[in-house]
Amino acid sequence: MAKPVTLCQQCHSALFDGHAYPSHHRAHQQPRPPSAEFKYEALPYDRRSTRLLNLSCGSPENPEIECSLIVVNIESTESGRGLIRKEYEALSWCWGTAKPTSYINIRSNGRIYSKRVQPDLLAALKALRHPQQDRYLWIDAICVDQANVREKNLQLEMNPLIYDQAKSVCVWLGEGDVASSMAIKFIQEEVLQLQNFDELCDSRDAGKKWSALLDFMQRPWFSRRWVVHEIALARSAILYCGEDMITWKDFAIAVELLLEVETATHRLSEVMRKDPQFFQIPDWFDYVSALGASVLVEATGKIFRKTKFTGPDLGNQQLPYEHADRQPLLSLEYLVSSLAIFDTSAKHDTIYALLAIAKDTIPSVSETYPRANLPVEVNRFPIQRAFNAQGLLLDRTKSALEGFTRRKRYTVAYESSYVDACKTFVQFCIQQSDPTRALDIICRPWAAEDKDNPAETNFIYENRTPRPKETIPLPSWIPQVTGAPYSFFTHPGSHSVRLRRKNADTLVGLPNAFQRNYNAAETREVDHKSLRFKKRLKHNMHFSMYVKGFVLDVVDHVFAASQGGAIPQEWIDAAGWEDVDRMDPPDEFWRTLVADRGCDGRNPPVYYSRACKESFLKGGLPSGSVSTSDLINNERNSIVAQFCRRVQAVIWNRSLIKTKSMNMGMASKNVKRGDLVCILYGCSVPVILRQCEEMKTLEELAQEREEDFINTLKEVQLRWKKRYERSRRARITRAWRLLVLLFGSIRSLREDPGFKFYVARKYGIKWRKIVRERLLEREHRREITPRTSESEGSEGRHVASSLVLTDNSFTGDPKTSPQSLSQTSRSIPLPQNARFFPTKEDAQRFFQEEVAKTWDMGFNTWLNRSPCDGSNQYYYQFIGEAYIHEKMDGEAMEYQNTQGIWTQVFELR
Repeated sequence: MAKPVTLCQQCHSALFDGHAYPSHHRAHQQPRPPSAEFKYEALPYDRRSTRLLNLSCGSPENPEIECSLIVVNIESTESGRGLIRKEYEALSWCWGTAKPTSYINIRSNGRIYSKRVQPDLLAALKALRHPQQDRYLWIDAICVDQANVREKNLQLEMNPLIYDQAKSVCVWLGEGDVASSMAIKFIQEEVLQLQNFDELCDSRDAGKKWSALLDFMQRPWFSRRWVVHEIALARSAILYCGEDMITWKDFAIAVELLLEVETATHRLSEVMRKDPQFFQIPDWFDYVSALGASVLVEATGKIFRKTKFTGPDLGNQQLPYEHADRQPLLSLEYLVSSLAIFDTSAKHDTIYALLAIAKDTIPSVSETYPRANLPVEVNRFPIQRAFNAQGLLLDRTKSALEGFTRRKRYTVAYESSYVDACKTFVQFCIQQSDPTRALDIICRPWAAEDKDNPAETNFIYENRTPRPKETIPLPSWIPQVTGAPYSFFTHPGSHSVRLRRKNADTLVGLPNAFQRNYNAAETREVDHKSLRFKKRLKHNMHFSMYVKGFVLDVVDHVFAASQGGAIPQEWIDAAGWEDVDRMDPPDEFWRTLVADRGCDGRNPPVYYSRACKESFLKGGLPSGSVSTSDLINNERNSIVAQFCRRVQAVIWNRSLIKTKSMNMGMASKNVKRGDLVCILYGCSVPVILRQCEEMKTLEELAQEREEDFINTLKEVQLRWKKRYERSRRARITRAWRLLVLLFGSIRSLREDPGFKFYVARKYGIKWRKIVRERLLEREHRREITPRTSESEGSEGRHVASSLVLTDNSFTGDPKTSPQSLSQTSRSIPLPQNARFFPTKEDAQRFFQEEVAKTWDMGFNTWLNRSPCDGSNQYYYQFIGEAYIHEKMDGEAMEYQNTQGIWTQVFELR
């Protein structure tokens, strides 16, 4: 049984048995901090650089932490990866939600300043402090000015390089206790001794040690999403837990051995049942493969492929791949979807924490970051603006060829709202994925929960991310992690939280290129012409996604949802299975229970039919439901247990449904009668959509058209502006390179007034503005001379007649049939009673005013037109994916062709 847990009254750290090591108590013993608060100095803007923490040596009894920050440059290399010549180590720790109540002393410019840090970070610094020599560390919370959004974005872009160049990664798991010491000693002295491993798995005396290892694997650090990025990029790693330590390689081997034994034979759960302290929990290790530590060990082993070894031999600290030459193997969509169990302090990090290790992304700095923190001369001098972002001259050729490469630039923009970041991710996945299954991303729960995170109220996060003005809730097509299969919560018989199943597994599965579970839309690809995203900020704020598909069926009957994986009696009655003892289960019923697939995602085994009948005979059906959990834990039948585990993965918190066409299926417990069963082009499974109750009014439709028109104009303007900026920066870069070759020195040109005048005159915006204003003044000063001769008068009347207009020319009636916008831009006919104007400018002015009136009238008519059909007068809520029997492998497309079902565009909110 797990030991009772008490909390420290000062920092709320877990103290098992009410005791902890003396280092925990020393973390609170520090004098009053100095009065001056530490303030960061801006990093050099003309080159890539970062800060390192120089941790001064000291004895363990000294409660004060003294350190200093140094700036190191990142030199350019032929490979373009960069090089940090200073030897250092990187710290990986859990930010958590604790407030920064502790202090460290930072020496700067001959004075000592104080900086607030979290108690856990202070304890880590004391544990890592060397008694005789200084230690150089890179710590994100200290080496990066978290209040500077631009600097944070730039440092995030360099995070792969920082962890790759570090000598080692020091992982701080928190303060140690009796259980953690037992787990580390158990791994080093018993688990890694493979010659005795089988006897260890069957030993009744090892139950307490296996329980300590399980508690060790559930420490908060293993549930942090950033650790995937930090461990995957590390040369070597060491886990520190209080005063104990263990190499990452030893820990990873122990976890893999645990998973191999438990998933194959469940021998360890049997050992725990034999121990009187743990017999009340039969499935102690049942979901150990879904723990963060297990997923992390598995993920770090397959994120990269080792190509060759060029580094030194690091002994037991060497990770299973080489850091210098490796090839990423997993896409961003796969990483975000498969690592949903990991938490983040900032919602944006759900995506940004995995950019550096994905095979199809390269983290890039946002082009819209605030420039308030930049020096004045950078904003004024265009050459340095093109130079400062990377510290290297921009290579426009790489940007031009980016469309033909596998890895795309992914913009890191903490200043954007979270819903915009999610939309960008969904759009990126649709563009990068297989077109026949690109919309599967809207069926996988991955987004952080749409509520205020306590960690974001921490002082570190208060200033680093500007709060967006609009607060649009996450739409239904961005599934949240609340629908994930597993979660941590308290289990009966245990005083600590444990990982348990909460929902069924997704039907679409992970985006594996070599296997797909279903193929409902057959070869129909996502329609990119219809696919679009619209943000509405007026009245009822929402974010819409438009996708193309068709309505396959309508939900007619909804039966009770499965609770805890049990099969209700109501389902058996709906399937028409009248005599369980004598009749075999209906083929449609047992195949719906397992979604017509086995545990490996392929066709179900033939014996599933017999296992289904055996389960209903011994699963307690007379009590009102069949308990699959009791069958797994008590039946002692591996075939029945395998069948029940597959049933749980399909029906947990799902409802049995029947459609109007009498098709049986499985859908979310939130499904209702009247919901639509739809096929979306580019989605591998059917989905459930709920149509809004009320139609959109004509005013709402007109307002949406107006917003779309304005947004289109803004997008076109922004596109041309970016194109102009890219062209201008390319010209500046070419001029810079030429001048560097001529003069040989870059720094000597910065303060040269002649060079500044040359660049400003040739490429500056201010110079072109002055020239344009002078040309306009010259045009206004030019006078038009009157024509006196008859020939000149006739010529003047001819010119004026092409510009004259009268009010009778515009007779458009807004109540007539709607006209397109292109019709309003046609030439306006001239009446016979056209009047003349004294000057050409007056005629042009009158012409422009009348065209504007006609265009406005036509635009209003176009906005207020009635829709041709009622399809765009409704919007839909995405309820979730669904299994419809005999409609999962292309049968739905054949049904559409035979029944003549029309396609339509669905607006999902």
